[in-house]
Amino acid sequence: MTSPLRDIRRRELGGPDPLDRRLGILPQTPLTWLRTLFFTRSALGLAPSLTPAVIFLPVGVLLGPHALNVLSPTVLGRLDLAVTIALAVLGVLVGIALGREIRSATRLFIAASLESLVTIAFVTGATIYFARVTGLPLGAPIAAFGLALGLCASASSATSADPDSEPSAEVATRVADLDDVVPIVVATIGFGLLAPVPIEDTLTLALATVLSGLAVGAIGWLLFERAESGAERAVFLLGALALAGGAAAMLRASPLAVGLIAGLCWTIAPGRADRIVQDDLGKVQHPLVVLLLVTAGALWAPSVVSLWLLAPYLLFRLAGKVAGAWVSARIADVSAADLAAFLVPPGVLAVAFALNFRQLLPPDAGDTLLSAVVIGTAAFDLFALAVVPHWRRRPT
Repeated sequence: MTSPLRDIRRRELGGPDPLDRRLGILPQTPLTWLRTLFFTRSALGLAPSLTPAVIFLPVGVLLGPHALNVLSPTVLGRLDLAVTIALAVLGVLVGIALGREIRSATRLFIAASLESLVTIAFVTGATIYFARVTGLPLGAPIAAFGLALGLCASASSATSADPDSEPSAEVATRVADLDDVVPIVVATIGFGLLAPVPIEDTLTLALATVLSGLAVGAIGWLLFERAESGAERAVFLLGALALAGGAAAMLRASPLAVGLIAGLCWTIAPGRADRIVQDDLGKVQHPLVVLLLVTAGALWAPSVVSLWLLAPYLLFRLAGKVAGAWVSARIADVSAADLAAFLVPPGVLAVAFALNFRQLLPPDAGDTLLSAVVIGTAAFDLFALAVVPHWRRRPT
């Protein structure tokens, strides 16, 4: 007799952590169908868990300076380094997925990249046009702000079904795993343009970001497998992640990019460094995501400008995802309607990008960007609960 709490094969980047194994998957009944409305599978290791943005972003707003002030501006300032390290962790997860999939799923990587580029183009173009027509005071160059919002809109998608439930879900899940790579690469160049350096040094800064990731990857590869105990290995891993975040902060670069390069190195290099990292990060992936979402909610700063940007952000992100799915569906060999439905729900990397850009943009522009993305991500989560199909899982 099969247990109602049965283990199934999952493709989440961080691997199933203890919370995942404890929750399990229940047989399909009216009660568990209702449960699937609030428990979704994310491309960044949230399967199954409560739909994160709907829960933790409002919690952050409640705890933040505009409500209870538990997370005061002083506390949020001290959390800045922890947020940077958490961003590096997400980059590592994307890098591991890229390293494992790129050789066997090149076609899906191309499809995911096209989908991301189309979404970036839709949201960036709409934001620049809207800001110029309305004369919104963004406190930053309009092109830079539009690109930042476009990158937030593109990254990332989170599929709303287990990949074993439908054939199209398997393809959409792999596309969602890979559609974060192009936004991270584009952001690396964008951060170089935003940095206070001459334009001719932008390429040098991007190269320094790549070299930092390679250095972290090489150091970790040399240390992880030589650790004498699990505790020693965990210390080495935390040190490598802190080095990735610190290098990105010093360079004013993207910790997502540094983490992606390091994760890619650990996956491609001989040995089992990627499996070691995956096992250890699986124990902390949920708390890190909660940290990012609560911090983003606490940093939310209500403003008229962010509300004005919300409508074009929501409309053109949806349009971009649908158009991107239509463009890439033939390459991915899946229905465009199914692919679009699975890619509409937002992922945590949208908030991660907003937090990262907030560290680089002028204060007013950074707060406006983060506020628009926070509200937009929560709104898309609610939209996905109501509209996006939650496919039935295979019977036990």
